[in-house]
Amino acid sequence: MKKIIIFICLNLLFSFNSYAKKSNDYIIYLHHDANDTDHYSSIGTEIIHRKLNSYLGFAVTTSLGYAEVTDTSNYQHSFISWEGGMKFGYFSDFSLYAEFGVDLLELAFNDRSDDEYDYSHNDNSYNTDFENDNFDHRDTDNNIDGYVGIGSSLMIEQIKVTGFIRFREISGQNWQAKNHTFSGIELAIVF
Repeated sequence: MKKIIIFICLNLLFSFNSYAKKSNDYIIYLHHDANDTDHYSSIGTEIIHRKLNSYLGFAVTTSLGYAEVTDTSNYQHSFISWEGGMKFGYFSDFSLYAEFGVDLLELAFNDRSDDEYDYSHNDNSYNTDFENDNFDHRDTDNNIDGYVGIGSSLMIEQIKVTGFIRFREISGQNWQAKNHTFSGIELAIVF
């Protein structure tokens, strides 16, 4: 719980600092990234921070969305995703950046919405030989989902179109995602 409080405090600190020597852009966006049948679709906000008369800076992002992800057993999981992240790069009418982020719901609760089953596989004393032989014990941890990526955008007037590639680490209780590389597009309004 401490991690989420620290992340929210830092997010608020970076988002609300409008000093006279700063130039901030406020953005609302629609976002979609996919790989085969897997996809993330979301709506979010972004605040770009940079010094006055400079195009180098960083952005703080947060989005709420829906995802469908296929695991290594070809079962498709669907869940709500609240992601938070940061971008570092060159922000102008044409932008280039590198980014990283995490699933804030998992950071806060370390659980998945579709993992309602009580898996008894973690206690080997009650498992059958079949379960011990066939259960993948390395997938028992539900790691916090995250991503790293790169992207570029083009802004005309108040409209910004972004293309990006992200490498995502996606897991749930006792499953791992089949696909990790996602590409997508983002349509945004800049204020």
